[in-house]
Amino acid sequence: MAESARHGATVRRVAVLVVAAMVCVLAGGGIAWAWWRGSGTATAPTTRVSSGTMDVQVVGLGGGLVGPGGTVTLSSLTLTGAVPGAGASEVVTVRNAGSRSATVTATTSRTGTLGTSFTTSASFGAADTGTGCGEGSGGTATVPAGGTATLCVAVVLSATAPSTTQGQAGGVSVALGADLPGTSWTDTGTIVSGPVNAATVPVPTLSCGLLGIGSVTFNWTAVPSATGYRFSYGSGGTTVPVAAGTTSYRVTQTATGATAQVRAERTFAGTTWVSAGSATRTYTVALGLLGVCA
Repeated sequence: MAESARHGATVRRVAVLVVAAMVCVLAGGGIAWAWWRGSGTATAPTTRVSSGTMDVQVVGLGGGLVGPGGTVTLSSLTLTGAVPGAGASEVVTVRNAGSRSATVTATTSRTGTLGTSFTTSASFGAADTGTGCGEGSGGTATVPAGGTATLCVAVVLSATAPSTTQGQAGGVSVALGADLPGTSWTDTGTIVSGPVNAATVPVPTLSCGLLGIGSVTFNWTAVPSATGYRFSYGSGGTTVPVAAGTTSYRVTQTATGATAQVRAERTFAGTTWVSAGSATRTYTVALGLLGVCA
């Protein structure tokens, strides 16, 4: 029994020594080595990548913007001889000829000498009132592949447009930009209007009329659209209003080598436009003498 116990103790001491020797080797008592193994899981992208086409077009306008870029003319959208408060509008049909749903944005601008008194707009789904566009969804729409969307385009001259608006001319330009969500694909096109211009109050023609003792009478041609006239005379440029139905003015104020000029005016609800001045006339008025006019 005692021999067996001693043998067991010897075996345990040998085991401890073997473990201690292995620890010494791995800790730097010789060549250390190890074996690592890693693993992972590959996942598919959340967004599928696929091919397709895109082409934004306009139905029924010449080339229709087939293919990338291009320009078409909406000749029916015109506003000529515009007066304050006047407007024009037309509806076009935009088509997505591509293979995927696209977002189309319409942006308007003025061309030529048209100033800020001319306002332009483009709205998808809006009704054409003839002088403007009703309420729509705005300048951006999502058009499905092969689908269409109506776009109302309008140009309006402000009711308070100043007299300096007279004679401004140009047009309306609508830039169409399309893109496919989630991609960098784009297509563009441009719609241009017919002529857009503001009216001009005609200039009356001034002439010398009856010459009297100490007076000169001036006559001018009637302007059909005039709501009145502004007659200027004398070396100091005195201006007097003259009613629409009157086309003459008698000057009795003494002057030597003075000038006279007339302008027509047209009054609207929110503003008044005045024509350019007529050619001037030179005159002389002296007490007791016959007036002179040239």
